[in-house]
Amino acid sequence: MLAALSMLLLAWQAAVSFEENRLAGIMQTQLDGKSAELDRQLTQYAVVPRLLSRNPTIVEALTSSDKRSVAKTNQTLLSAQKDSNAAFAFVMDLQGNTLASSNYLDDISFVGRNYGFRPYFKDALVQPEATFFAVGATTGVPGYFVAHPIVHGHDAVVGVVVVKFELSGLLDSWELLPYEWLALDEFGVVILATNDTYLYARTQPVSTVGLAQIAQDRRYTLSRSAFDFSGSTGRFSGVDIKETLFVQRKNLLAEDWQLQLMVARSYINFRVLLYLLTVLLLLAIAALVYRNIQSQKRLAVAEKRYARQLEVEVKQRTEELHAAQQTLISESNFAMLGRMSGAINHEINQPLASLRLNLASLRKLIEQPHGDMAEIRQVVVDSDRTTKRIGRVIATLRNLTSQSQAHHSQLKPARLIDEVVETIHRERPAMSQSMSVVTEEPLADIMGNEILLQQAVLNLLYNAFDAVIDEVRPHVKVVLKRHEQFVNIEVSDNGCGLSEVVTANLFKPFVSDKTRKSGLGLGLTLAELIAKDHGGSLHYRPASDIKNEGSIFTLLLPALAG
Repeated sequence: MLAALSMLLLAWQAAVSFEENRLAGIMQTQLDGKSAELDRQLTQYAVVPRLLSRNPTIVEALTSSDKRSVAKTNQTLLSAQKDSNAAFAFVMDLQGNTLASSNYLDDISFVGRNYGFRPYFKDALVQPEATFFAVGATTGVPGYFVAHPIVHGHDAVVGVVVVKFELSGLLDSWELLPYEWLALDEFGVVILATNDTYLYARTQPVSTVGLAQIAQDRRYTLSRSAFDFSGSTGRFSGVDIKETLFVQRKNLLAEDWQLQLMVARSYINFRVLLYLLTVLLLLAIAALVYRNIQSQKRLAVAEKRYARQLEVEVKQRTEELHAAQQTLISESNFAMLGRMSGAINHEINQPLASLRLNLASLRKLIEQPHGDMAEIRQVVVDSDRTTKRIGRVIATLRNLTSQSQAHHSQLKPARLIDEVVETIHRERPAMSQSMSVVTEEPLADIMGNEILLQQAVLNLLYNAFDAVIDEVRPHVKVVLKRHEQFVNIEVSDNGCGLSEVVTANLFKPFVSDKTRKSGLGLGLTLAELIAKDHGGSLHYRPASDIKNEGSIFTLLLPALAG
């Protein structure tokens, strides 16, 4: 009897060891596949905030005081949240205050709340990307936060965009009885689980520093339950449940997390008991048991093959994404080349027309037997000045497109307008008769690039001339005055005004009123860009409340103290 009991005990131990090895293989295969899937998912989440950080509307909301840009940012975030299936998307300023959020219409909105205490905000200010898992401070719903800095100008961080994704449904989709899935953070605390009983339980002792960090970051409230792991065996002690578990682990690549797959020891013992009963009572069906074991092995091999195929697919998708990014960069470069060509064409058409007129006049003067040499000299001087202006315009456009800093010097606004008027008299002598200039004293000097500012004012005047070309009594007026801390250059006309469609997209590139006789839709875009480069702005308003009664464009430039 002792020998029989000893053999039974050895058989039990052998069966338990066999079952553990079998389950370990199956569970590791599951872990390989699911960890790769989770790594890929977490990596893809980073794409959404990265794209939002480059959105011009969001950058404008952080760098300007225009409330309309904030409203547009709310809409942009809401659209991005819906398209990416994210929980929330919001933008914070440098103090951690939420400026705009995708849930701005909800009763519990993030707008106006401060999340500067969150690590993802602090980390995003000093590094390209930050991630963080925590229970929502406002909603109480756990999620995965991905933050990206918003850069403006010369690598200046002006804010942080954050997108929150809820991962709880991800593990639920993996649920496969009798297994339980766990995801552990860097502190060894369960942050995701197919069984909510295990949430926020510790799998290892957390240091005092770690506990303080969890409390400071407001990550979650630790559960009173805990795991006690020793190798592949673990014991869970909860309020209403205590059980012994068999565990397999896999570390993630995208985060400092660990994925665990568990099965109750009672399940293993139950299967071992079935094996022994089968051996003792049903020796006749040993062949069937053998076939079952072989099928289980084939299943394990198939699962491993699936895991390898998944890895190959992940690699292929990554390569496709890289190729798509390269294609996007190429298309962007071609688009910039087209815009640059259009800008050069737009800006030098007028001086080229003036140069052709001068050459035609010079040809007629030379053909005359007794040509007026003084007039010939003046035509040559005007032509030389026009060619130099073309050169300066091209150099200016090159500086604008390369975002290099143009040379600024102290200028007198009245002198600047005199140069513009002289250019108008040369290039559009007929239309210049309908132009008047009013200077309101006193005026302050400004700091800027003379060529850039002349070009901005010329663009406004050319648009005004185009607007009044069909008027019986055309009139274009330039008013130069001081208003608070700015010097205002106001260009008004009595033309037909602007349509609502054009007004809505006024300063966008290549937007032009189809009723105009010429233009590529770049003049106002360049004028606004020049104004911003000088710390100023460009504004439009109708000349009166009566429809189609003219337009007024105002160029605001900071005045020098004195």
